[in-house]
Amino acid sequence: MLKPDPMKTYETHKCRLLRVYDLTEHEKLFLFRFDDPEIAQSWRFMPGQFVELSLLGHGEVPISICSSARRMGFFELCIREAGRVTSEIHKLKPGDMVRIRGPYGNGFPMDRFYDRDLLLVAAGLGMAPLRSVFLYALDNRWLFGNITIINSSKLGKELLFAKELEAMKDIATAENIEIIQTATRDPAWGGLTGRAPTHLDKVNVDPTKCTAALCGPPRMYKSMFEQMIALGYDPRYIFVNLERR
Repeated sequence: MLKPDPMKTYETHKCRLLRVYDLTEHEKLFLFRFDDPEIAQSWRFMPGQFVELSLLGHGEVPISICSSARRMGFFELCIREAGRVTSEIHKLKPGDMVRIRGPYGNGFPMDRFYDRDLLLVAAGLGMAPLRSVFLYALDNRWLFGNITIINSSKLGKELLFAKELEAMKDIATAENIEIIQTATRDPAWGGLTGRAPTHLDKVNVDPTKCTAALCGPPRMYKSMFEQMIALGYDPRYIFVNLERR
């Protein structure tokens, strides 16, 4: 895949907000379009990278890109209302303008993912950056083996992209895609329960031929690594990405 030009990542670009979707009580999904047609055609990012989004008079915040890397001219950001700047961003309406710099971060080395099964494990806000990996895999389905997603949160109502993933279940089986959504502290939740590591031994991937991408709070990684190594996953093919609001 084409990589972003590192010499251009410090340039600031105007972007127009096209749509806003409510994901949970505290998270919204924002769809932006570059205002400059030339930038819209040339701008690139890799799954797992982030941008710096600035709002005039309020400041700047780093936000993970959660859209497909093949979607030219447009990009999506999942933003949690968690401070002064993000609170102002949540007030934006379609047509409003922001500025972005980037992309930044190493991103995931997608060439290490090809011709292997794919395991995505998200906790908390982790599904936001991993969604870009998942959409990339869907856009290039022939490059990947079986795909499994484990999406977890404390409460069922806090699961990011839960409805989107649930809606895919009708076609998931035919595409060898497995979707596991679990809540860890929700007595009212009617779905699967338990932390992400408790579901590792049930997934439909071959640990010896699988690349895994993990994203969640740092405390998640120790137990995940220990169990994955015990199940036969190759540590050279386990990649992590910290939550980014």
